[in-house]
Amino acid sequence: MKMDAKKSKWFVIFAIPAIAVIVTAVFVAPHIQSPVHINNNSNITHDGNRSQSINYATYTAANFTIDYPADWTVIPAASKILFVSKTGYEGGYITLNIQLLSSSDSSGIYDSVDDVVADLVQRFPGGAKNVSNVSINYEREEMLGGTKGKEVSISYISHNISYTQTQIIAKRGKYFYVLTYLAPSAYYGEYEEAYEYAKKHWIWK
Repeated sequence: MKMDAKKSKWFVIFAIPAIAVIVTAVFVAPHIQSPVHINNNSNITHDGNRSQSINYATYTAANFTIDYPADWTVIPAASKILFVSKTGYEGGYITLNIQLLSSSDSSGIYDSVDDVVADLVQRFPGGAKNVSNVSINYEREEMLGGTKGKEVSISYISHNISYTQTQIIAKRGKYFYVLTYLAPSAYYGEYEEAYEYAKKHWIWK
């Protein structure tokens, strides 16, 4: 399925509690649909506060690579690349999600990372039903694979369950790259270190 490369717009998909809640975007650049491959880097671990280290695998796309927990399910699609936790929790699965947005240099509507963040905050929750208590936890500068970007954390309640999503947006070439970590708020810390690891070890090609 091909997407219209001239349009960029945030919208919200709210699924039943058994499924993860995902904030996504209409436009995805062709780069993300290029052939990819996955390598199992079982020797890579992250020394965090969890009792067990995480084994990572590497997902390679046309212009970046990302490390993610090796036992997670990978769901590549025309509109996103989704990494889903092996274990489900009350409220759904924990996910990492990668998306691309077109900049104004490539017939898009965004001139800067700040424009993308402002649009996300303004559109969230996008008029979706069963969403309340939306709060912006923080906005701050962060790095994605050595490239300066902006990170925003948002919490909200859907179907009586609290969710927290944290995402970093960085610009590379003519596109904005969006990496999102989403979890039921009660379990946000379960794989937060995997999100931090993914940001730090993201490699541009």
